[in-house]
Amino acid sequence: MRALWSWFIEEVRTMRGAMETETPYRKAVPQTWSTGPGDEDLQVTICGGGNAAHLLAGLLSTRPGLRVNVYAPYGDEAQRMRQGIARRGGIVVVAAEERWVGRPHRVSADPSQVVPGSRLVMLALPAFAHEIVLRDIAPYLDEGAWVGALPARGGFDWCAFDVLGEKGSSLILFGLQTLPWACRLRTYGEEVALLGTKKRVDLATWPPHYAGKVARRLSDLLGVRLQPIPNFLSITLANTGQLIHPGVMYGMFRDWDGHPYAKAPLFYQAVDGSTAQILQRLSDEVQTLREVLEHRFPHLDLSAVRPLDEWLRESYRDAIADPSTLQSCLVTNRSYAGLNVPMRRADEGLVPDFRARYLSEDVPYGLVVTRGIAELAGVATPTMDQVIGWAQARLAREYLVNGHLQGRDLEASRAPQRYHLETLEAVVKGQEEVSSPVLPAVRVPVRA
Repeated sequence: MRALWSWFIEEVRTMRGAMETETPYRKAVPQTWSTGPGDEDLQVTICGGGNAAHLLAGLLSTRPGLRVNVYAPYGDEAQRMRQGIARRGGIVVVAAEERWVGRPHRVSADPSQVVPGSRLVMLALPAFAHEIVLRDIAPYLDEGAWVGALPARGGFDWCAFDVLGEKGSSLILFGLQTLPWACRLRTYGEEVALLGTKKRVDLATWPPHYAGKVARRLSDLLGVRLQPIPNFLSITLANTGQLIHPGVMYGMFRDWDGHPYAKAPLFYQAVDGSTAQILQRLSDEVQTLREVLEHRFPHLDLSAVRPLDEWLRESYRDAIADPSTLQSCLVTNRSYAGLNVPMRRADEGLVPDFRARYLSEDVPYGLVVTRGIAELAGVATPTMDQVIGWAQARLAREYLVNGHLQGRDLEASRAPQRYHLETLEAVVKGQEEVSSPVLPAVRVPVRA
């Protein structure tokens, strides 16, 4: 099977009018992966300095046989993390009835100090940082390493193909559909709270046939159930953060009068009926897109792209008190209890922080990606368009113009158009394990 890396490189060169004459790179993924992560004395590198990176560093450092490094590239994060670890003797992970203390082997802002020799590299940071961090660590990645994102968000595979180029054909790429845990930092470098664990998280790989092996090994390593799914396109479309975070922000603040708040409002537990309807319509539009893609490409398995309420019930089965409706799945979910709207201080109180990740990450690396695929498929997305239009105004960005993804900031997103993937065939390339006929396009009306 021709490596998608080679195809992607050649496709981009063709679309840019810069096709080169060299022989396409076709190096196979090394068969040494039969002994991949799971062996003794495994070195792991965690990239990031936020909630998830602290949790991973603390938990994995308690595991025997693991040598855990942290690459924290931003600002003084590495220094602050080292100082916190020194004060507490490690990173303290606090759950409802348990606590663990794990001390990473090395924390650095220099990738050359923490990446070489790692057989597993996990990007636990916002999607906007994926491209930068992949570029930073690429020279130090060992052949055969597993490199992935928790969570991947939309278009992570396209981003990795673009950044890693030929080097990527010697790696295993993986992505999680969402972060397995709800967690919050209490003290930087010292303590992180584990608020809840999802029952199941989907995982995709490139090449696709490694998904089962990677899911098994990482499930054992992380102590969560990871479900292998057939392709990265499912990860992109099943990105629930792209629905919940911008959808709730839009529902709560689309008519906000600018008056400051005395305290930060709850995020999930404040979802009302109107906001729940917005979330339902967003979910319906994704399901319509899934149906169109599966109709055109019969061997494309997108069964992992589930309706939002179904995903919530499955992921938080034991945490939701009332699973009867989409709204109740959010407001009675104890894993979401007490989580507030991201706010910033103003002169007279608190105002919504529209530049926090709920918009700055989940719009360009979520909704805009899915909207780009929908545009290629001819699927109408009126609710998505409303949310993107409102959000881009708050972000001072421009993605959607006159009903098309042609805004000046499209290059700062992960829409397929940014990578010159201009047809559905290009988007689906390599996502099917077997070749399939391409059926005529069909326009499916969006559910009311």
